[in-house]
Amino acid sequence: MRLWGAPTLEPDEWTAYIPSGERQVEDPWLLTTSTFTAPEPMEWERMSHPEPELLWSSTGNVTVEAAGHVWLVPPALGIWLPAGMPHRVKASADTVTYATFLNPDLTHMSWHTVTGIPLSRLLREVLLHNQREPMPDEVRLRLQQVGVDLIKPVQAASLDIPLPKTPELRAVADRIIADPADDRTTEEWARELGLSGRTLMRWFQRDTGVSLTQWRILVRVRSALIDIAAGKPVVAVSRRLGYANPSTFIDLFRQVTGHTPAAYFRSMSGGEDMAPLAELPRARVS
Repeated sequence: MRLWGAPTLEPDEWTAYIPSGERQVEDPWLLTTSTFTAPEPMEWERMSHPEPELLWSSTGNVTVEAAGHVWLVPPALGIWLPAGMPHRVKASADTVTYATFLNPDLTHMSWHTVTGIPLSRLLREVLLHNQREPMPDEVRLRLQQVGVDLIKPVQAASLDIPLPKTPELRAVADRIIADPADDRTTEEWARELGLSGRTLMRWFQRDTGVSLTQWRILVRVRSALIDIAAGKPVVAVSRRLGYANPSTFIDLFRQVTGHTPAAYFRSMSGGEDMAPLAELPRARVS
C-alpha cells in the first residue's frame, strides 16, 4: 500500500496514462510529487486528473497543450492545471519532469484555469524534500503546508501560445513551432494554402486573437526560453532564431515579457519581485 504524500523507496517514475478517476493524494496529506523521465522524445496521451496538478521540470524541454494553448515548462516556471483539465504533455530526450498533485479537499486555491507558477528555489526544495526524505507524519504535514503556501500564480502569464482552430491554420502553426526561425511572410503562407494574404490574416486573428506575425514572435520567445534556460548564450539563441542583431531579439523579448532575458529568469527564480508581465503589444510588433 502506498503512503500518499510520503516518498517511496524507489524513485517514483511514471510514463503511463493515469485514469482520470484515480486519486493521487489521500487524507491527511496535502500533496505528493511524482517524477517521470523521458530518455527519448515522448508524447503522452491526452489525460486529466481528479486533483489539481503543478507540472514542473528540472532538465530538458517540456510543453503542455491545454485549454487551446501551448505552454512552455522551463525550469523557472511550473504550470498549474486545475482538476479535470484535459492536457497533453510532450518532452524532449533526457527530460526530468515532476507532477505535484494537491488534495482538493484540504487545499483551496482561488484560481481555476491554467496558470503559470514561479518555481522558486525554496518551493522546489520543499517539494523534493517531501518526495525523498523520511520524516514523522506531523513534520511532513507542516512541510507540505509550507509547500502549499509557496504556490502562488505569476502576475500575468506570457508563455501560453493560443493555437488556431482551423485545420489549415493549425498545420501552419505546427510548422512554425517546429521551426521558429522560418521567416516566410503571411503572403507566402497564404499562397501555400490557396488563400489571399488578407484572408489568412483575418482567419488567424479570429482563431488566436493576434496576427500571424505576433504569434510567430511568441513562438520564438518560447523557443528562446527553452534554450536560455538550458544555459545557451543569448547571442547564439538570437542567431538561431534568425536575428542577426541580438539587440533586436532582446527588444522583442522585453516587449513580450516585460524583461530582458537575464531579468526574466531572475524574477522567475525569486531573485526579485515579479513585476506584471507585459501583454503582447499589437501596435509595436511588426
